[in-house]
Amino acid sequence: MNETSTPPAETTESFSGSNHADTGTIDGFTPLHSSDPLCVIGYPSNTAAPDLYDAATHRHSAVLGVLCLLSTATDLNELSTSNLQSCIQAIRILSEDAAALYAGAWQALQNERR
Repeated sequence: MNETSTPPAETTESFSGSNHADTGTIDGFTPLHSSDPLCVIGYPSNTAAPDLYDAATHRHSAVLGVLCLLSTATDLNELSTSNLQSCIQAIRILSEDAAALYAGAWQALQNERR
C-alpha cells in the first residue's frame, strides 16, 4: 500500500448517539457515510488499514468495470433509460463507498502509528 503524507479529502466524522468522538464510531461500527446518521453500511471499527484499503480497491475496480462496459457499448442509445440510470447510480454509490473506505484506511493507519 502506498502511503501519502496528506489525508484524503473525505474523513470520518463523529456524530451524535453512542459514539466514540476520537474514532467516529458507534458501538464498534464505523459507518461508511458518517454524515448520514441512519447509515447502516460500514465496517468494524477495529478493521486494519490494509483490509479497508483492499475493500476500497474492490469497489474502485467495480466502478472501472461498469465504465469499461459502458464505454465499449456500440450504441448507448440502445440502453433503456432505466438501465443507464442504474449504471450511473451504481457508479455513484461504489465511488462514494470507495472514498469512505480509503478515508477509513487512512484513519486506521494514523491510529496504528499512535
